[in-house]
Amino acid sequence: MRSRTSRRPRPRPACRTGRGSAQVTAPDARTWLITAAPAPTVPPAWRQGSRGLGLHEPVFAEAPAGWPGPLPTPAAETSAAALHALIRLQPDAAGSAEQTADAYTVPDRLPRPQSSFAGAAALWELVLVVDTGVSMAAWYPTVNAFAACVRDLPLFSETRIVKLRTHRSATPDGLFDRDLLNAIRLGESTFGRRKMVLILTDGVGAAWKRRLLWPDLRCWAGCHTVAILNVLPHYNWHLSGLHTRSLRLRTQHPGCANRALLAEPSDTPSLPGEPGPEQSASLYIPVLEIRKRWLDQWARLLMSQRLPVRQQVLEIPEDDAGQARATERAASGELDADPDRRIATFRTAASDNSFALAVLLAAAPLNRHVMQLIAVELLPEADAGDLAAILTSGLITTVDGVPEHHDPFDAVTFDFLPGVRQRLLSLGETRRTRKVAQLLDTFLGPHVPAMRGIAQRMRSPDPTGTPRPTRDTHHYSRVELALLTALSGDSQSHREAAHALQAELDKPLP
Repeated sequence: MRSRTSRRPRPRPACRTGRGSAQVTAPDARTWLITAAPAPTVPPAWRQGSRGLGLHEPVFAEAPAGWPGPLPTPAAETSAAALHALIRLQPDAAGSAEQTADAYTVPDRLPRPQSSFAGAAALWELVLVVDTGVSMAAWYPTVNAFAACVRDLPLFSETRIVKLRTHRSATPDGLFDRDLLNAIRLGESTFGRRKMVLILTDGVGAAWKRRLLWPDLRCWAGCHTVAILNVLPHYNWHLSGLHTRSLRLRTQHPGCANRALLAEPSDTPSLPGEPGPEQSASLYIPVLEIRKRWLDQWARLLMSQRLPVRQQVLEIPEDDAGQARATERAASGELDADPDRRIATFRTAASDNSFALAVLLAAAPLNRHVMQLIAVELLPEADAGDLAAILTSGLITTVDGVPEHHDPFDAVTFDFLPGVRQRLLSLGETRRTRKVAQLLDTFLGPHVPAMRGIAQRMRSPDPTGTPRPTRDTHHYSRVELALLTALSGDSQSHREAAHALQAELDKPLP
C-alpha cells in the first residue's frame, strides 16, 4: 500500500481566462484554446442610443427605459445589408476628370473586404431624407433601425439626416431646412464625392399628392443616385401619392445618377387605378419596399450595365404640368363631420386590428409612444401599418400649438376629433378600458402627475380626489372625463366624479 504522502503532486496548469474562452498551458503541451459560451451579442445601437449606451443618436426619440419595445418593424437590418453589395462599385481610374463622379466599374471578381472598403467609402456619402408627416409617426422605430444599420455600413463615409415636412400646411419653401440642404450641396455634382439619396416615406402626406417635391427630386436625380423607400407594402401604394409603374431599367454607367437610367418597353400592364406613363417623363426614380429582395434588385440595377432590371418607378416630368390639378384634388377631399359616419367609414375600410386598436386608444392621451405602448401590451398582433391606418383615418388630428418634430412621451400630440373618442369608448369593453388606465398609471404616471393614480380613480372615483385641470393638463383631464363618462354605468360615484370634473373644465383654466 503506497503511502499517501509519497505521491508527488502534479503541476497545475496555468489558466488564463478571457471573454468566452480560456487558455490552458501545461509544461509538456501546447497552448490550447478552450472555447466556452459565445460572448454576448451587443444590442444594436438604434435600440440603445437614446439611453446613452449606443454609438448613434436615433433619428427620433425613443421611449424611456422600462417601457415595452415598439411594434414589429420590417427587417431593417437585412434590408440595409443588401446595400453592402454596392461596395463592389469602384471608381474608374481611366475615366476623365469630368466623368469621374459618374464613372464606376464593377470588378470581375469581388475583392477582399479589406481592400474594397477604402475605395468605396471614400467616394460615397449617404443622405437619408426622412418624412415626418403625421402618419409616419407609426414608422419612426423602422426609421431608427434602418438609419442605425446603414450608418454602420463601411460603404458610406458619412450619413446625413434631412427631415421632410409633408403636412397639409407644407409649402415648397418649407419642405426642408434649406440651409442644411445647401450645406450638403445636394443640388450639384461634387467632384470625387458621389452622394446616394434615400427617401424614407409612406407617400401619404399632402405634399406628395400635391407634387410639391417634384422640383427637388428632379434636381437631386439629375446629379446623384436617388431611390424612395416606401414603408408601406406594395399592395397599399395606391393609397398614397406615389403612383408607380413597372419598367425595365438599365444604367449607362454602373453607379450612375438617375439621369443616366434608361427604360425599355414594359410588357407588364399597369395595375387597376394606376395612372399611365407620363408623356413628358425624363427622370426615373425607383420606389422600393424596405425589404431585402427589393434592395437586392436595386443594387443589381446600379451594378449592371448590360442587363435590364425590373423596377417600380416614379416618373418625374420635365415641367410641372398637372401640379395645379394635383393640388386641387388634394385640397378638395373633405371628410364627413359626423363622428358616427366617420367611425362607420373607418370601420368599413380598416382591418380588424386597426379598429380594435382605435377603440383602445380612445381611452388614452395620445402621442406615438403611448400608442406603441398600448398596441404592444394589449394588441400584440397589431403592426405599424395598423397604427398608420388610424393616423390617416380622419378620426385623429394633431394638437394645436405643439412644436414641429416635438414628440416627447409625456406630452399630448394627437387627439380625436370632437365626439369620436366618446363614440369609440362606447364600443369598447369595460375590462379593456380599465387595462388601458392601468397601463397609463404604471408607465405614464411616474412622469405625468395628472395620470398618477388614474387606475384607482377609475375603480373607485372620488369627486374631490380628481386632479384639478390646468392649462398644461387639460388634455389629460378631458381624457379622464371621457373615461368616467364611459364607465358611468358602473356606479353613481362615476357619474358624480364626471359631473364634478366637467364643472372644473367649464371654468377658466388657471
